[in-house]
Amino acid sequence: MSRSAVLKLHFRNEETLRHLEQAAHELGISADELAEAAIERELASMDAGLGSKLTGILHRLKAHKRGPIEQDIADFARGEVELDDPFQGKRVSTDDPHGIGALFARRLERG
Repeated sequence: MSRSAVLKLHFRNEETLRHLEQAAHELGISADELAEAAIERELASMDAGLGSKLTGILHRLKAHKRGPIEQDIADFARGEVELDDPFQGKRVSTDDPHGIGALFARRLERG
C-alpha cells in the first residue's frame, strides 16, 4: 500500500476553507483532491512563466557584446534606478464578487 505525503494546511480565512469544501462537494471529490489539483495547476503555471523568462535572459546574455567594464557598471547602476524590478511583489485587489477566486488559496505576497 502506497503512503501519501502529508501537508497540514492552516487557513487564515475560514471562508476560503468553506468555499474549498463546498466546491469539492459539488464536484464529488474530497477537499484534499481539489486543493492538490489547484496547487499543482498553480505551480505549473508559475513554472511555465519562469522557464520562458529564464530562456529569454539566457538568449540576451549570449547576445551581449563585451565592452568596457566601466560602461557595464554605469549601465547596471542606471538600470537599478530607472527600471522597475519585474520580480517585486505588488499588492493586488482581492475583490471577488462571485467567490471564484476564493476557491483557491491566495498567493503569498512577497516583499
